[in-house]
Amino acid sequence: MSIFRSSAMFFRLFAALLFVPGIVSPAQNQSPSMARANPTAILIQRMAGNWDVHQRMWTGPGTEAIDLPPAIAKRKLVGGQILEEEMTLAPGASGDPFTRISCFDYNTVNSQFEYFSIDTRAPQMMVEKSFEANAKNEPGNPGPIALWGGIFVAPQLGKFKDAAFRYRIVIGQVLENRQVVQLYFTPLSGETVTEFLGFEYVYTRQP
Repeated sequence: MSIFRSSAMFFRLFAALLFVPGIVSPAQNQSPSMARANPTAILIQRMAGNWDVHQRMWTGPGTEAIDLPPAIAKRKLVGGQILEEEMTLAPGASGDPFTRISCFDYNTVNSQFEYFSIDTRAPQMMVEKSFEANAKNEPGNPGPIALWGGIFVAPQLGKFKDAAFRYRIVIGQVLENRQVVQLYFTPLSGETVTEFLGFEYVYTRQP
């Protein structure tokens, strides 16, 4: 069985992991009350729109990248504060059809970014949150934002079989209609516990 086939079940847990913004004017779709209360959340405003998504995966430390079927993502703002996304297989792309739904917001009470998703390819609810210090990312000082999840078990990922991993997502800033989101894994058992890049999602705003 090929690496891609053996990793298909695992990929379904994480393919298209959420959000990835493009660039628009900060004023576009911006809620004034939201901007006053939380400049950091302007990032969420910039994510609204339609996107092409290029996905790649790695099956372990030092392995070659594997290109995955292209996807499209449609994002809209709910109440000017919550980003709702629906991701599907790109038209004409080879691969099994899927629908992935997610929500992304910034909680001003605990100063954390919060993310929720569920995917028809492997129906299960997933939740990630940032740490408070990591969430302080004002427009004048842009940088990546990391959100931390829990622990999952991958049935098969390269040489890993029925292995437990801890994971984190790093969301880059919106730059020139492009944004990169990377998903990192840390094995919790075996010969090495070195963190490695598992998935990368490059979103490009559609014309």
